[in-house]
Amino acid sequence: MDRRSFLRGSLHAAMVGPLAANAFAQTPPAQTPAAGRGAAGQAPRPAAPPAPTTPAAPRKLVLDAHSRNLQWLRTADELGAAAVEMVCGGVCLTVQPFPGHVDPARPAQDLPAFAKQVRSHGVRVTQIQGPAIASLTDTQADALAGAAAQAGFTHYTLGGLTYDWTKPLTPQLDAVKLRIEKLARVSEKHRITCAYAPVAGAASIGGPVLDLLPILKLYNPRFIGLHWDTGHMALHADGVWEALMRHAGPYIASIGWRDRGWVQDLGLLGEGGPYAGPSPRVEPLVTQPDGSAVPGTPGAAAPARGAAPGGRGGGGRGRAGGEGGDDAGGGRGPARGPANSAGAGSIDANNPLYRSLDGEMPKRPIGGKNAKGGGWSAPSVAMGTGMVDIPKVVTVLAALGFTGPSELQSEYAGLGGAERGAEKVDRPRQFVLGMLKRDVITIRKSFEMANTGLAI
Repeated sequence: MDRRSFLRGSLHAAMVGPLAANAFAQTPPAQTPAAGRGAAGQAPRPAAPPAPTTPAAPRKLVLDAHSRNLQWLRTADELGAAAVEMVCGGVCLTVQPFPGHVDPARPAQDLPAFAKQVRSHGVRVTQIQGPAIASLTDTQADALAGAAAQAGFTHYTLGGLTYDWTKPLTPQLDAVKLRIEKLARVSEKHRITCAYAPVAGAASIGGPVLDLLPILKLYNPRFIGLHWDTGHMALHADGVWEALMRHAGPYIASIGWRDRGWVQDLGLLGEGGPYAGPSPRVEPLVTQPDGSAVPGTPGAAAPARGAAPGGRGGGGRGRAGGEGGDDAGGGRGPARGPANSAGAGSIDANNPLYRSLDGEMPKRPIGGKNAKGGGWSAPSVAMGTGMVDIPKVVTVLAALGFTGPSELQSEYAGLGGAERGAEKVDRPRQFVLGMLKRDVITIRKSFEMANTGLAI
């Protein structure tokens, strides 16, 4: 290489070197998950957003119209059309004595044709509401299950049994176990599920759930389970139903949607409704023969024993005199003031049940009897207006993986007799079906509110 070529190459290297170094300095180094920030203090490039995913379609359950509410519609076509008008996806048929839609004495003859005609309206018919277990012989239960299975039904519900409080309970449960075992065998024979439906009331076998559940767990839930009535189970106090429902788990075969609301009637003369708090002090009340009570004025001083009866001002009946003196019937002497030192009191020498150490019941109940259970009752009400937390029930059903059928059980007053399963109603068809449709929509929107992936 001559001197001229050497100088030209050195000059080129001197010019290109700084430019290349500057370019490399401006290029951030490749990042690794553990590298953090680059050597030049630059933040790592943001990761590419994940590809959008299509949300899973909700799992749909079918809500049936309960044909007990529609027994005033006698034909299968009328029943199917009403279910469509109520926006129900199916129909639960009543196989019960008239006015039930299908005669339980003729299930094999009448059930298939009736169900086929209802299905022709595009609704599902997979469950029947049968008679009470106590009214069926083993042969009748077998015939009912067989006819239902042959007609394409997957579930049949039978009314539950009750305790006899005058007898020991354990032997009664042993007898129930025999009935459940027979039903489980019949159901397995015909490949259909029997749902035991506890009746309402404290004497209901299965109403507390935990009494019947150990029996049900002896058998396959594919063939025997529990019909869960949301209204009945809501009476287990605030939230207790959830623990019972989760215990029952896979043994919940079907759901009956019903709502209940608390109502109090104290049963007092001139009173009713919720307790309004303590009353102002008034004169003691004197019970009259007709059960009413009137104010009386205590005497100024107690008469000596054996003396003339101590009367009340205004000619009222003596508090203790006239019928045996101060101790007769446990009444207080007239010098002791009101029967209830806390305020209003009543005098009833012939009603020892309602006397206490501090006097008698404040304010005389009708007929001398205190209001049963504080006067509380829980009648059926329109869905969404009572104490049933429908979205919460849906949440538990989703957690349990429930896939069975359900039906609307609207039994609140005002449906013109439809709530009682009457043959005729005294309200217009549009009104009755409109109220039932309102209940269906309330349940459907409650499923949406729960946002669990379940829908109807």
